[in-house]
Amino acid sequence: MAIFGNKKTSASAAKVAGAKDVTKKKKALTTTEETSAAVTAAPAMDDKKKVVVSVHPLLANPRVSEKAAILTSKGTYVFNVPTSANKIEVRKAVEKQYKVNVIRVNMLRGEGKMVRRGRTTGQRADWKKALVTLKSGQKIEIHSGV
Repeated sequence: MAIFGNKKTSASAAKVAGAKDVTKKKKALTTTEETSAAVTAAPAMDDKKKVVVSVHPLLANPRVSEKAAILTSKGTYVFNVPTSANKIEVRKAVEKQYKVNVIRVNMLRGEGKMVRRGRTTGQRADWKKALVTLKSGQKIEIHSGV
């Protein structure tokens, strides 16, 4: 491929290959140093600021519907939960996340429907929802701005 004058000599090619190996090693060292530094420099938990960044994995999202809004006015809140969740886990998650007292948890499980798209058949995902009843006088601000 010397037609355009871009042919490299073997000595210069060996130098470039050696340089690439060295840079890869340096990158690997810096990434391990950065991760160890990040672990040692973790912020202290004693800070006064407590910001809830992540939602409990069981309470990924509240169910937003007219029926759920009507139940909310009666003190019952509806959440979509994983199919593997049980009442005790949901009770603990709601009490921990929203700092309220839960009186009752009811669960409903639905099987995914069979669907067709042309010749192809499939099935929607199974689902589960939890109806959480709180102690009278307590509220959770879920549907604000909806």
